[in-house]
Amino acid sequence: MTQTGDNPRSPLRLAVAWYIIGATMLLGVAVGSLVPSPDIGVSDKLSHLVTYFLLAGWFSLLATNRIRLGWTVIGLIAYGMLIELLQGMTSYRYPEWGDVLANGIGVLAGILLYFSPLSRLLRFVDSRLARLWLQ
Repeated sequence: MTQTGDNPRSPLRLAVAWYIIGATMLLGVAVGSLVPSPDIGVSDKLSHLVTYFLLAGWFSLLATNRIRLGWTVIGLIAYGMLIELLQGMTSYRYPEWGDVLANGIGVLAGILLYFSPLSRLLRFVDSRLARLWLQ
């Protein structure tokens, strides 16, 4: 049974694979955020916003209802804050509130993909791939 406004979606048949891809993305962000980084000429805040937009977009497409979507928002914002704290523990990186803000804006923008047709596209791809792999 769903709660009012919950908007349930069908679960993905290859959910484990999609979550492994997401976990790999999170690991990549952690490594990239905690190693020394050269100045590549791209706005630091823009890279934070785009990175967290992509993370939130990915995980929003996996969400089966709005409650899980809410937990995705909380989890990704907390993850961004944790990364900033860990950067403060290095001698070559430092935490910034502006980065936390850019991460949060990216998360809120990316979460909007939940309400887009892309979630139907992912479910279509999932069902086709599942037919191929799970025959």
